[in-house]
Amino acid sequence: YFKGIRSFKTTAGKNHTVRIQLMQRVLSGTVNAAAGGTITSNGGATIIFPANAFVTSTGAAYTGTVNVYSRWIDPTAANLPFVIPEDLRGVSTIGVENILETYGMVGAELADASGNVLKIANGKTATVSFPIPASLSTTAPASIVLWHFDEVSARWKENGTATKTGSTYTAQVDKFSFWNCDVANANFINLDYTLINAATNTPLVSTSTRIKRANGSYGYGITNNAGFVSGLVPKNEALVLEVFGTTVCGTVFYSQNIGPFAPNTSLGNINITLPVSQYINFTGTLLNCSGAPVTNGYISLSTNTSNAGNGAFAFTNANGNFSFSILNCIGGNLNYNYQAIDYTANQQSAIIYSSAISGTINLGNISACGNITSTDIYVAGIQGTAKLWKNGVPLNLSNAMDSSSANSVFVSGSDVYVGGSERGFGKVWKNGVVTNLVNSSNKSYTTSIFVSGNDVYVAGGEFESLTNSYSAKFWKNGISTTLVNNSTNAFASSIFVVGSDVYVTGKEYNFSINNYKAKLWKNGVAINLIEPASNIGSEANSVVVSGSDVYVAGLTVEPVFGGGVSSIGRATVWLNGVPTYLPNSNESLANSIFISGNDVYITGYSDVGYVKHAKLWKNGVEINSVSGYVANSIFVKGNDTYVVGIVANYNALNQNAIVWKNGLATNFFNVTNNITQANSVFVK
Repeated sequence: YFKGIRSFKTTAGKNHTVRIQLMQRVLSGTVNAAAGGTITSNGGATIIFPANAFVTSTGAAYTGTVNVYSRWIDPTAANLPFVIPEDLRGVSTIGVENILETYGMVGAELADASGNVLKIANGKTATVSFPIPASLSTTAPASIVLWHFDEVSARWKENGTATKTGSTYTAQVDKFSFWNCDVANANFINLDYTLINAATNTPLVSTSTRIKRANGSYGYGITNNAGFVSGLVPKNEALVLEVFGTTVCGTVFYSQNIGPFAPNTSLGNINITLPVSQYINFTGTLLNCSGAPVTNGYISLSTNTSNAGNGAFAFTNANGNFSFSILNCIGGNLNYNYQAIDYTANQQSAIIYSSAISGTINLGNISACGNITSTDIYVAGIQGTAKLWKNGVPLNLSNAMDSSSANSVFVSGSDVYVGGSERGFGKVWKNGVVTNLVNSSNKSYTTSIFVSGNDVYVAGGEFESLTNSYSAKFWKNGISTTLVNNSTNAFASSIFVVGSDVYVTGKEYNFSINNYKAKLWKNGVAINLIEPASNIGSEANSVVVSGSDVYVAGLTVEPVFGGGVSSIGRATVWLNGVPTYLPNSNESLANSIFISGNDVYITGYSDVGYVKHAKLWKNGVEINSVSGYVANSIFVKGNDTYVVGIVANYNALNQNAIVWKNGLATNFFNVTNNITQANSVFVK
């Protein structure tokens, strides 16, 4: 990521809310230092480097390849106030502070192949072109002041001009990080106000608000724990004050004309009347480890619905109580999580997950009594290519777009192992570095990976040209063991290792029933899985071992007479070879099983009226069902249950993959308009 740097104007005795969204540091291209070249960034911004224009950090001439990481910041983007460096205050060449109205920014970082910083040589300049959005083209001046972001002072500094040509501004620059095209205004005052929910007489905390000028430009602010916000606004101008849910959903809940202002002004409390459906009011009490009120602490609440993008901080009073309101801009059920912190004792509560639509929610007594613990969530899947996410941050495992997948993830110590495939060949990635599963031209695949000590076990299969079929296999440290190798197709789906025993599940085609039969192998030898007498097919998708008990999850297929349906698959769990149907499992499948203590968790889905429902069963009882989804994998850590899945409509042009924590959807995947598939989850 590029550095996230923010400065803000403070008010004595007041807390301030600052929100920073980091921008991904993407390689835009490379140039040869001796020849120079052109780099095109997002949005069509360009940087033209002349020949022999680069030096190292020590000033020595550099002649190799230059990696250019560049970024254009759209001045009309909804997230502009969260991504910009600083806060659009600039210092002119004569030392006067201005508030800036941006027409676009371009930044870049230069590095050699080893990541060492490079700079523009003295006497050389690069040509930067800034796209001008169509909505700003009529107000964009022919010449505009250019500002460079100085990371040391955290201020924009006046440094030249840019010239308008068509729909772009062009400028010569002699250094990087970010450059900014702005109209400056040295006539400004400080304005502050406090937003209050009139219905509850509580502050609207962490609420986005903006001040708009007549020309449509604006400045943003976010209220603090008391609903207070302050900032600089143009002097002697009529303005509009707006309150809205977030920059993401953009719903304006309140608007009023204000100004003009000549001196610094405080508007005091602004009481906003909202329908009950548009806000959620939270109350509660923080307690320390002794059960006494926390008088020096706060609650941090985050909405984890992807299109809400909000959060809140509220401090306790002398009795340990808190009360605050947040806007619910999605107009429906809002998922949230919260955590309490005791400053005095340096303790905190667990992270608690829940959901609400509107009204007042009493969170009750919250015990801020626990040490800080970290949890890392790893998800393997597909987003255009095989991909691994750690805590929502994606890592490309392959460059084989649309023909690779990550199917299983396992974390051992500091090493992360992923099993999958690329262009029809099984692959294993360790910390992002790929190795081949099969050292031949035979097609292969990987479905499951397990690490025990220093040994890496992989379940999958290989295509056998002599039999024209797939053989089920597992590999230990790259050495294969064949489970089934005959003229019928056999597939391995899951692997689990206990000591020296290796358990693998899968399925093998059976010609007598013209269908597949579930299989379990221990150390390469098949173990019988009992099936109902009427069974006409089965498959085993997941295996775990707890003590002397072996659990297998999958499905069995039974014939159906009448109704136009010939068979039905039922989610099934085998305990030591004996099958049990899972409840509410007509036309269903069990995909993944996990043992935590004495509890057995199974995920999968059912199909009711051609609508899939993601399922979670605990100890044979259905505890969660979500319409429109399929659950693929489960992991339990402590009291927290993590399930990953995918929307059942694979043609939907939106975020498809999902991570549930304790039954509630999270915003783990930060992607839009791109099909994403989550296949496996591991929590460390």
